[in-house]
Amino acid sequence: MIIAGDVGGTKARIGLFERRAGKVELVVSEDYASKDYQSLEAILGVFMDKHSSKIKGHLEAGCFGLPGPVVNGKVKVTNLPWEVAMVQVGLALDISKVKLVNDLVSTAAAIPHFGPSSLKTLYGGEGYDRAGSCVVVAPGTGIGHSLIHREGGWSVLLASEGGHANFAPTNDLEIELLKYLQKKLPHVSVESVLCGPGIFNIYSFLRDSGYGEEPEEMKTQEAKEHPASTITGIAIAGKSDLCVKTLNMFCTMLGAHCSNIVLTYLATGGVFLGGGIPPKILEFLTNGSFLEGYLNKGKQKERVEATPVFIIKDDYASLYGAAAIASTL
Repeated sequence: MIIAGDVGGTKARIGLFERRAGKVELVVSEDYASKDYQSLEAILGVFMDKHSSKIKGHLEAGCFGLPGPVVNGKVKVTNLPWEVAMVQVGLALDISKVKLVNDLVSTAAAIPHFGPSSLKTLYGGEGYDRAGSCVVVAPGTGIGHSLIHREGGWSVLLASEGGHANFAPTNDLEIELLKYLQKKLPHVSVESVLCGPGIFNIYSFLRDSGYGEEPEEMKTQEAKEHPASTITGIAIAGKSDLCVKTLNMFCTMLGAHCSNIVLTYLATGGVFLGGGIPPKILEFLTNGSFLEGYLNKGKQKERVEATPVFIIKDDYASLYGAAAIASTL
């Protein structure tokens, strides 16, 4: 049996898998509110206690996808006050085969196993290289990236912290946004605009700069506690031009960022959009604003035009990817 985890700043999903006919199959999974626990080991203790009858001493290996770089078997988890160490996780589970990976690496590990129902094509590309390298870009609580580098019939999964690179505006409005955020933040990164809190940053800029009137729904306690989801809901319902403009701006910048990564890695095998946000704003991603940003690439536009974009619909992708990695340990 294998234990795997998809750990985020908001939610931690832990799953128990069995090896069957060369594949891993999910036996049971549980979701936990990450901030309700002091450590990953605390969550694992609750999970193991609840499902000890299913494990029966047959646990062999584990892999956990976490937000943040893995350095010497340790991860300082982004957006959580945790430091996770491979050795300590192994002791908590009483197993020696444990691996910690960036959460986008575990998502990337699932891509070779996706069926048609797991993906939605956002942009089909024009004669793209199906054997080429791929990138995963996942806006959620933060924004993560990973690369599947393919060459000569082999592939390797590479982690990235590209979400913390500098935000690069591409037009006058985005330059205004950058200047606005520079007054509020010590460092304006990609993650400052392309994640859940980033949606609220964009909204606040547009509101404070006179680009629209604030809807009454944004003055409620629910909006104060969950601003990004409230903005998204209002925009989808078409109740506020300000919220609609916020999501359109978000999608245009996300498109530009994705094609930047395509050119950086020559990842012409495809962009895979993961994370919690893309499936929730599908109608905005498909209304043209994403492609406006994605295809605006000057001299190397043809490289981007040839590269498709897919939305990962499978919410369990990172968990299955972590289990696939654990099965190789």
